[in-house]
Amino acid sequence: MPPADLAAVVFDLDGTLLDSVGIQVESYRLAIVEMGGRDHSHEEILGSFALGPASNMLATLIGRPVGDEAVSRYQAHLQMRAAEVAPYEGIAEALAGLAGRFRLGVFTAADTAAAELLLDAAGIQGSFDAVVGADRIARSKPAPDGLLLACEMLGVDPGEAAYVGDGPSDMATARACGALGVAAGWGHQYAAAREADLTAASPSDLVRLLMPDLA
Repeated sequence: MPPADLAAVVFDLDGTLLDSVGIQVESYRLAIVEMGGRDHSHEEILGSFALGPASNMLATLIGRPVGDEAVSRYQAHLQMRAAEVAPYEGIAEALAGLAGRFRLGVFTAADTAAAELLLDAAGIQGSFDAVVGADRIARSKPAPDGLLLACEMLGVDPGEAAYVGDGPSDMATARACGALGVAAGWGHQYAAAREADLTAASPSDLVRLLMPDLA
């Protein structure tokens, strides 16, 4: 049962709202090669997501400081592939239902501009009052910095927010600042053994869990 004073719901991006990791990784790979770096595997690039914003990832994988040019190349490749991304089935309907009661936001390990690009291409950016990416904070997941900033932008205390995500770092992020951790059971990183306050099997189940009076 969610707390009675829940006022906001913040979402992870990939694996929760969208299945976008494939085009993100390929866009990174192409940008790295164009900037003179070696051709990394998708697994190597995925492993570097913990480095934080795109500028940090690209500099590390290319092997030298690259400035804004590499980030711009990455975003250009992402733009070309953004039409391939769609929300998970039921997400648009869930957002519409939740928006009637809660303020909605996004906190993602992707850069803010990339997140907004993908959300816009998927047709759901207008559902959110705040979007926070790794480029806007000092520490990424599982540190709570991004979720705290999203809550600040939404005008709520972290204890009044739920954070919905499919990965273990998402639940750790929620715990680190007293938010309600809700596991997205439909996401590709979801594992039943991971600790969560609530688990939603589907986007429609998420609405049922957070708005039980309407069930």
